Amino acid sequence: MVIVSLGATDDELLQIVRSWLDVMAMGDYGRVFEELGYAMAYGAGSEAIRRDIKSYRSPDFYPGVADFSVSDWRTPVGGNPEPRMLIRRYKYNASLPIVATVELDLPLNGRWSDLEAHFVLTVSSEQDTKGILSLEDIRGPARETADA
Repeated sequence: MVIVSLGATDDELLQIVRSWLDVMAMGDYGRVFEELGYAMAYGAGSEAIRRDIKSYRSPDFYPGVADFSVSDWRTPVGGNPEPRMLIRRYKYNASLPIVATVELDLPLNGRWSDLEAHFVLTVSSEQDTKGILSLEDIRGPARETADA
């Protein structure tokens, strides 16, 4: 379980998430699952994380590539020209106790992808000063169309 101070700045929260990208880049999905969980695992545990990364496809950024792994976030070259990184903060709501989210595009195979990792920070009560960081989802881009 990863405990995070609710007083953490956006930069500090991003630094914590990036430390977990380092663990993913080492291929240690077991540690990620044990400490962060994975809401989309459906009983598959760390294999669900590996599955969702390996099943990514992008004819635009990775034409012909069918095998993916997370790479160092400090050194990607090329790929997605506008990698997404978004931190959102929320007021406490007892029915949905998420107080922050971090959404970012993953570096895969040494390039930026548009495969998004979503991390959430949750609390048990409004009085909490610390929350629990979890890996919520890894999914392809949710881009809006011009017609929307």
